[in-house]
Amino acid sequence: MRHRATYVLLLALALGIGAGPAVYAAAEPVLVFSPPAGKFGMINRGDKVELKVTVTNRGARAAELKLVPTCTCMTVEPESAVIPAGGAGTFTLRYDSSDDTGITRKDFLVVTDPPGLANPYYSLLGTVRAERPPASSGTWTRPGAAGEEARLSVFYYYTPGCRTCEEFLAVEIPRLEKDLGVKIALEKRDLTQPQALEELSRAASSVGDTVRAVPVLRAGSALLQGDTEIRARVPDVLRVQIRARGAGVPAAAAPAGTGLPGTGIVGLGGALGDRLAVLPVIAAGLVDGVNPCAFTTLIFLLASLALAGRGRREVLVIGALFSLAVFLTYLGIGYGLFTALRAATAVNVISVVLRWVLVAVLAVFAIISLYDYALIRRGRPTEILLQLPPVLKKQIHNSIRTRVRTAAIAGSSLALGFLVSVFEFACTGQVYLPLLTVMARMRRGPEALALLVLYNFCFIIPLLVVFAANYLGVSSQRITALFQRHMGATKVVLAAVFACLAVVTLVG
Repeated sequence: MRHRATYVLLLALALGIGAGPAVYAAAEPVLVFSPPAGKFGMINRGDKVELKVTVTNRGARAAELKLVPTCTCMTVEPESAVIPAGGAGTFTLRYDSSDDTGITRKDFLVVTDPPGLANPYYSLLGTVRAERPPASSGTWTRPGAAGEEARLSVFYYYTPGCRTCEEFLAVEIPRLEKDLGVKIALEKRDLTQPQALEELSRAASSVGDTVRAVPVLRAGSALLQGDTEIRARVPDVLRVQIRARGAGVPAAAAPAGTGLPGTGIVGLGGALGDRLAVLPVIAAGLVDGVNPCAFTTLIFLLASLALAGRGRREVLVIGALFSLAVFLTYLGIGYGLFTALRAATAVNVISVVLRWVLVAVLAVFAIISLYDYALIRRGRPTEILLQLPPVLKKQIHNSIRTRVRTAAIAGSSLALGFLVSVFEFACTGQVYLPLLTVMARMRRGPEALALLVLYNFCFIIPLLVVFAANYLGVSSQRITALFQRHMGATKVVLAAVFACLAVVTLVG
């Protein structure tokens, strides 16, 4: 009996020892932070971040929580709070990025009473950009904290690290403010946060839509989805908002609905410095199509076709396919270069440097064109400076001689158009590349693509006209004589195009 009592006593002590810590642990506070970390995306050096973090106590005991900044660039309000069991508390965290660059992590030390929190730090994470592009505000604010001076409220939903998004916020928003003559209260929403995604889903449902693409811009009742749609439509959406508030539209801003008919591209007729005018593009394409290095190749092609015994109908088919190949080749080259230039000019320093380099190059080309005109007037056209190098001329002529006699007209014509375009780019690129650079600096993706197509169509118009004239019986000798008579005028017009592009670049 005594042994049984002893056994029961030992068992009770064992259970007591085992149960004690378990009961104590169950009574400990369990603190959950929302969001788990403060992510502020990409900001400019000197910007200030402000965000709220909610701490929920899911344990059975109250806890005193204190957030201690580990850097003088950080503050917290309140410094400490007692969070009851089952309750929650909210802290406002602030960070000044003036002394930081690059990928950044800033920690608040988390001190609790009772102690024992698994992770003793709460982190702010993001990237601080060293150089500040033009911006409408030096502060990245939490949702709902837009400046009082702003007149238009715009919500922008995006993901941190999106380069085109950062470029839009840093460059396009200030440009829109300048064009429209208003301040824009820009409120960013980080879609990696559940609250932002829920808010966007509700906004889309309220207008009978769904989230189809990101980034998304919300202004009033308008919801623009995807970078292309945002850039194409946001000026008109903001003008509607301005008119609704009775703010008026500056005279320099283009009225709603202007653009290329049928393209959905808005505002090509806007301020000269912000949108590349259609007229210089048409002029550049036409003049580039009849500049000496391109046109002499065309004349050589016609003469080679005549020597090869090609009939008029064959010349017409060859001309059409050749022109199509030239159009597609130059369009492909242009789009590739435009994409690369646009990516480069998204960096503010590169954009500024490129602007002045481009102005200088265009001015030099304009002067050289006038110098070439003077040489032509003196009867020395073979000495002009802006023409194809002899080695490329030889390559082009060899290609033409080889392919004009080929039986497979279609394939040979397309291949010839491609080869000639590639070889000629050393000369035609003197107009094309500056034009592409101007387009890239304007940063209007859809508009630039339409202008690119327009330029290349204008570039092949002289080709189509010459082949049509040859089909109608005009000999290559007469076409050559006509070209030589107007070669000087072509150089003058080319100089004017270069000067016009320089002006567009200067005021952009």
